[in-house]
Amino acid sequence: MNQTLTRERQQIHFFAYLVGTGIHLASWRHETAFPQASIDFEHQVSLARTAEDAKFDAIFLGDSLAIDETSNPGILNRFDPIGLVTALGAVTTNIGLIATSSTSYDEPFNFARAALTADHISGGRVGWNIVTTRDLTNSTAGNFSADEHFDHSLRYRRAEEFVEVTQGLWNSWDTDAFLYDKDSGRFFDRHKLRRLDYKGEFFKVAGPLNIGPSPQRSPLLAQAGTSVPGQQLGARFANALFASHPDIPQARQYRDSVRAQAKAFGRNPDEIYVYQAISPIVADTRDEALERIRELDSLITDQQVLDFLQEYFAGQLDFTGLGADATVNQSGIPTIAQPRTDFRSAGEQISGREDEVTLKDLYSILTGDKRNHDFIGTPQHVADSLERWHAEGTADGFNLMFSLLPQDLERFATGVIPLLQERGLARTEYAGTTLKSHLGLDPQPKGQP
Repeated sequence: MNQTLTRERQQIHFFAYLVGTGIHLASWRHETAFPQASIDFEHQVSLARTAEDAKFDAIFLGDSLAIDETSNPGILNRFDPIGLVTALGAVTTNIGLIATSSTSYDEPFNFARAALTADHISGGRVGWNIVTTRDLTNSTAGNFSADEHFDHSLRYRRAEEFVEVTQGLWNSWDTDAFLYDKDSGRFFDRHKLRRLDYKGEFFKVAGPLNIGPSPQRSPLLAQAGTSVPGQQLGARFANALFASHPDIPQARQYRDSVRAQAKAFGRNPDEIYVYQAISPIVADTRDEALERIRELDSLITDQQVLDFLQEYFAGQLDFTGLGADATVNQSGIPTIAQPRTDFRSAGEQISGREDEVTLKDLYSILTGDKRNHDFIGTPQHVADSLERWHAEGTADGFNLMFSLLPQDLERFATGVIPLLQERGLARTEYAGTTLKSHLGLDPQPKGQP
């Protein structure tokens, strides 16, 4: 392991997930919230700079390709992730900028060009969160001239091919291909340009790409997926893997599994960073933190929860007469013979707790909230928990999905990060200028020109 990679692996790494007023579905109703946050660029700049001041690896932007009347308000009206990271790249200096983009509803050439453009503008700080797209509204295909959403296995076969093609396009040029030699009249070295001529099951792409390598050569690859094909996709291609597990044993088992799979693909497992998704709540006391959760939860309407679940389960159950405080068992959800495939992750999170998890809790899980009592309380308590999870081999870092923005981000950045810095577990300065350098990664892996 090189010295830079060794140093970075000794620290805890952080991404900040930024969505509107926060991941909590009722955060926009909080008295301090700015409801237009998701389409206010200066607000997005302020959040990114707060994370940059705390020396986070990156900010992380999710996406959805279909909405309806029951969608989380935070996603109803927001910027396109690639467009936003392109703009943020021009007004930030060091922090990484990770954008979500779907392999199910895009073309590799278009995406490869847009993402590498953003990477150039930022000076090599862009990452791609590879998703195959969850169809929460049952209507995504209808936005792309398709009759139905791809089934789970097909989505992942397509994703593997999509990433292969995209990486091939990003490798169209050697790093020193452009000569700009006015005297000889040679703009580039023809021997350092490669056509792709890819022909596969889903794509036929000639190439080459009409933009050369960025300072980190190409965007960092990130991926979230706990299913077997999801883990395989991440282990084969990604350097940052997102996961969500309720306790240390399950989190450690996942991390061990994907590291072993990466090694089987001939990769160095130490170049894989697993980020556990959590929603930390930091306050002066634990009681105050819990009260802030109760305050946010009180802003959720029962109708919002029940309408969403009725749509999500596509009429397989009738939620009429139930309240949002009814448990999963009371709703009959466990009796569904063939739940939709993207319910798998949520099902794993609530397994064994169906008599205590409410429909309101389930809605929060499905729409992104990742609460864990280990990360709710004082700065000291949260820092201690982060240190313990890291030491136990559960995670290399954490994807922080804040319930209320900007408050929760600011409290974490000013309360928890300094404690971790004092312990030598969080960086005090950036060692490099690219996103890959923040993880101690070589911008040009072995075997690439």
